[in-house]
Amino acid sequence: MDHPDRRTVISAFILASLLGRSHSAHAATIDGRTFKGDGSGEGLRAQSGLVIKNSGFFNLGNGAIRVNVATDSLVVEDVEGRDLYRFLENTASDRSTPASLTNFTLRRITGDDISRAMTRIRYGSRDGLIEDVIARAGTETERYCAGFVLDDEARSIIYRRCEAHGFAERGRSGSDYWNGDGFTDERGNKAIQYLNCVATGSTDGGFDLKSTDVRLSDCVAKDNKRNFRFWGSGEVERCRSEDPRSRGGSGRASHFSFHGGSAKYVIDRPVVRAAEDNDAPVFLFDNDAPANIEIRNADISAPGAPLVLAENSKPNITWVPAREEQSIRTKE
Repeated sequence: MDHPDRRTVISAFILASLLGRSHSAHAATIDGRTFKGDGSGEGLRAQSGLVIKNSGFFNLGNGAIRVNVATDSLVVEDVEGRDLYRFLENTASDRSTPASLTNFTLRRITGDDISRAMTRIRYGSRDGLIEDVIARAGTETERYCAGFVLDDEARSIIYRRCEAHGFAERGRSGSDYWNGDGFTDERGNKAIQYLNCVATGSTDGGFDLKSTDVRLSDCVAKDNKRNFRFWGSGEVERCRSEDPRSRGGSGRASHFSFHGGSAKYVIDRPVVRAAEDNDAPVFLFDNDAPANIEIRNADISAPGAPLVLAENSKPNITWVPAREEQSIRTKE
């Protein structure tokens, strides 16, 4: 997107104020505008029925777009952002009234030099599509940085062809656990789908997912400490893990790792590739109680790594077909 001249650059504070006064009673469209700040403050505040398109957001703080009240049918498309703390922030102005985001669409958005997160969506947000959104972290990230974040009771949200690159913490000591994820969801989230998504270069999980009934299909995780990190339940089909790598801090690297008290997953047709000098376990279990995992039709080539490593409770693994009939090449 070409940068407009100074006449089209409007401060975040002024434009947010104008929007609140002039469009409070009906849906609005913002088309071809630029929001530019001084590194702090919001760009604009969302409202129900608002369409934002063909616009740019630059050098803004916690929310280039902020959802601060319950909002329905927000559409953001064909937008770029750069040098942002968060692109979309979902935080209520009144703590007693959740600012749930419902029936929303975010698509064809690129964010560069993100220091905390591309999106954070929470409360009872539901029925959303996040499609063709690319998030690239900056060189000066905040602690707990992540590409895409779900929290609270958010549910029934689809990510399609989204990418998160380089969300890596910096400056922690070697004894600390280094956070930094591509995609995250939390306990309380459910029915989340990740379709054809990509996560690379995180200091923790490419996909770090605690939700229940999650579905991942045709996703790729590469060069994260733990490419796929699971805590809840769901199905993972045709997902690919390549060369996990630890950049520092405690905890070992792995392709697929399982945590918490009751992980239950079907891993269907996983593809794993690692160089001979990469010793990250393919399946790492660090659970308080036995995980229940079914592994179907695996295609695994990780010659320098163990296939299974249990650091805590021993898992219950079902191989379909039998393990020796699957395409598995590992150290053991």
